[in-house]
Amino acid sequence: MGWQWVAGSVAAALALAAAVAQAGPADLIPHRAVYAMGLASSKSGSGIAAASGSMSYQFDDACDGWVVENRIAINYAYTEGGQVVSTTDFITWESKDGLHYKFRLRNTRDGQVTEDIEGTADLKGKGLGGVARFLRPEPMSMPLPKGTLFPTEHTVRLLDAALAGGHSFWRVVFDGSGTEGPYEVNALIGRQTQSLPAKAVDPLLGSPSWPMRLAFFPVSSPDAVPNFEMGLAYHPNGVAREIVQTFKNFSLKGRLESVEALPRRGC
Repeated sequence: MGWQWVAGSVAAALALAAAVAQAGPADLIPHRAVYAMGLASSKSGSGIAAASGSMSYQFDDACDGWVVENRIAINYAYTEGGQVVSTTDFITWESKDGLHYKFRLRNTRDGQVTEDIEGTADLKGKGLGGVARFLRPEPMSMPLPKGTLFPTEHTVRLLDAALAGGHSFWRVVFDGSGTEGPYEVNALIGRQTQSLPAKAVDPLLGSPSWPMRLAFFPVSSPDAVPNFEMGLAYHPNGVAREIVQTFKNFSLKGRLESVEALPRRGC
């Protein structure tokens, strides 16, 4: 699934970069989480009176890479009457070196497919650019700028920046969720919250977390307003305790209903 103005001296910035470089995907825990989704806010004129549904997120170790399966189903009720059920199914695979990526997304509206995207992307090396190739909705390719990250690699580096005491993190990220290309993702990292007693929470939530705010700006657009924003409370194992998705006219909030660790494969 960025935003960096790192404050402090050159020495502090170098220390943060060194800490980030030492991180690895093994820090992330394979897990499955389910969130209850509801309308958090709605601007005048949005036409949305209510929204409810669920989101499931599964992060799994496939030995040769990381597999993410994300499904969102929301029932929207409109101020002028009527309801619509919107679903999104998004499945990705990312190599553990962060250089290769596959993606498939399907959106439906009342059961009718409205968007179908599939493709692959490859980087030439760490910190280098690459190319994304779409098979659907039609064959096309696009260049990826130098420094582009894929989603899991971005999550790892974002969490390591938080662990190192960073307050912001900016990167270009390509996730294949649309044909407009990669996003500049600007993340603001809040003060770490203390963990609750282990007996009071699931073991996956027993560590401290950071409140974060991510804003997504299409690289291809000069617009200074983000297309999309996301707020979440991230634990260092990659589990998000709560999620807020902010669109132009409304926002949705996800409350964690359940989370379970998935078995690690004997690769």
